[in-house]
Amino acid sequence: MYECKSLEIGWAQTDITPPLPFYLQGQFYDRIARYVHDPITATALAISGGDEQVVFVSLDMPFTSDKILAAVRKRLENEPGLDAGKISFGATHTHNSISTDGNFLMGMYEEIFGADSVDRPKPPDNLTTDKEISEFLIKKLADLIKKAWREKAPGGVSHAQDYAAVAFNRRVVYKDGKTVMYGACSREDFIRLEGCSDHTADMLYTWDERGDLTGVACCIPCPSQVMELHYFVSADYWAEARDSIREELGNVYVLPMCGAAGDQNPLDMVRLSKTNEAELQAWGAQTGEVFRNFDMKAECEGIGERIAEAVRRGYGKARNRISSEAVFAHEVKRLSLPIRTVTEAEYLQCLETLEAAKLKYSPGNKLTVADMVPLFREVGTVLRWREQRERTAFEFDVHAVRIGNAAFATNPFELFTEYGMRMKARSPAEQTFVVQLSNGCGMYLPTEAALGGGSYSSTVASALCGPKEGDALVEETLRALRGMWE
Repeated sequence: MYECKSLEIGWAQTDITPPLPFYLQGQFYDRIARYVHDPITATALAISGGDEQVVFVSLDMPFTSDKILAAVRKRLENEPGLDAGKISFGATHTHNSISTDGNFLMGMYEEIFGADSVDRPKPPDNLTTDKEISEFLIKKLADLIKKAWREKAPGGVSHAQDYAAVAFNRRVVYKDGKTVMYGACSREDFIRLEGCSDHTADMLYTWDERGDLTGVACCIPCPSQVMELHYFVSADYWAEARDSIREELGNVYVLPMCGAAGDQNPLDMVRLSKTNEAELQAWGAQTGEVFRNFDMKAECEGIGERIAEAVRRGYGKARNRISSEAVFAHEVKRLSLPIRTVTEAEYLQCLETLEAAKLKYSPGNKLTVADMVPLFREVGTVLRWREQRERTAFEFDVHAVRIGNAAFATNPFELFTEYGMRMKARSPAEQTFVVQLSNGCGMYLPTEAALGGGSYSSTVASALCGPKEGDALVEETLRALRGMWE
């Protein structure tokens, strides 16, 4: 039986933009940051009550690195009162942020074709290296968490739910039943988008002893990817959303969370397709920078305003139900899910295709990015065949947190929205924050419908687990949450 506990709350924020130039993460082709459009940040919210605690850390990054997170936890082991295992790191999934391993996608092709036969551009001599970025991040994040933890003070929390139209399904289905991620809806054979979208905005508000707002954690089921495809640094729409929220509510802390959104993007594909049919083809080809026919800044501003309006409406409800004492529980559950496997026949078929392709390429005629993308499925299948001979399961942590009548449930996947909606609908909590890309990276977790449609984000090359594992994740998460309400 869980008891109400008096709460203490602390916040901190820091700039995590490394010195230029450095590799950006999120596209097939090499991208090295040329300038900072807006800084990328990390924000920490620390809550303790009695013998329980949680620290939520939000990063303007594509995903979180297991090695870096382990190093941060190690550095915090001697921080008085802090349980480093109760820190949950999440990413907003911007594609204009730090890479800690260069372009790892090119490494996949080098493993198959040999490094001498892959055209990997030479980086500038003054590049900030992966090692330097890792050391930079580890120190920044450890200091951030210490600050939030040490500055905790008595306060209260309240939660609210509203709606903001941010996410749109990006998997486009045609009459032949095939799906294309970022396909053009303007084509004559377009019939529908593959899955649903979730426009829920989930907010947790924090208050000081006087009842003044100190910050808000806001979960939006959509990656921050308006600005992708270019060579600059950006927190994407969250930069505008934070500014808009502060215009509405004052200079408070804002902690973004990315809800289940593996099949979503922040651009309306139906509207976008009308003036970007050729650009969408170039987008899918992933061979280089694509200039699309819309104003990215204006899109981000519009999204930021819609999120801020939802946060303001939620504030109107939340300010009347502040709790300085709340039922508070935090369980870290270690899960092990089977990885998707390929058959020997699938492996041999893809290997045959790659062996034939190898005859075309050599140190004198190198494989280019344009050559790589059409072979992505085959390369991923062969590498999965090798991987499944070494391991059969993916192990990761799920953080299940109860604060009053609100629940938080994390996972490391780019989780298709359907799974998140199942968790929210069946959760015992009044309001459930499903937070993806947390505490590691499990790649995409697609639905059965996505496997049938094909395309990027549903194949073995881009998905570590499959629909059965998605079902298991839902059930295990709900089991953990239900235990906190019994």
